Amino acid sequence: MKKEVKHIKAYNKDVISWQEILENFNDSVNNQELIKFQDFGFYVSHRADRIKRLKPVMKDVNCNYAHLYFSVMSKSKTFGKHKDTSDVWFWQCQGKTKWKVKGKEYILNPGDLIFVPKGIMHNVTSLTPRAGISMNNVLQEIDKEN
Repeated sequence: MKKEVKHIKAYNKDVISWQEILENFNDSVNNQELIKFQDFGFYVSHRADRIKRLKPVMKDVNCNYAHLYFSVMSKSKTFGKHKDTSDVWFWQCQGKTKWKVKGKEYILNPGDLIFVPKGIMHNVTSLTPRAGISMNNVLQEIDKEN
């Protein structure tokens, strides 16, 4: 069965707060864990699974791993057009993002959830300062389009 992109508006409005986001990021820095950044103001940490309020969401979408993405400025660069090596669920927690997937645009607001199957090219743009959680079942790498 072919997997399709799914956008679920207002999936769960009990989103992760900025305080929880910053605490999780701070823990990752203090523990010398992997932090990625693309440009000033855009960060990814790989241990969002430690956020307690995230556990029911991860269970609901049947995922084991979670990454925290956040941008403190609307003009922060992201990973650009890319595809993931595993199926990804992304829960928008703060701010707004625009997702371009297969020629269609999706605007994600706090509480929205999007599913992008592995291998599907997509591009995410911050529309405001924003934060969200990417969830999957494998440690994944991003395959950028050159």
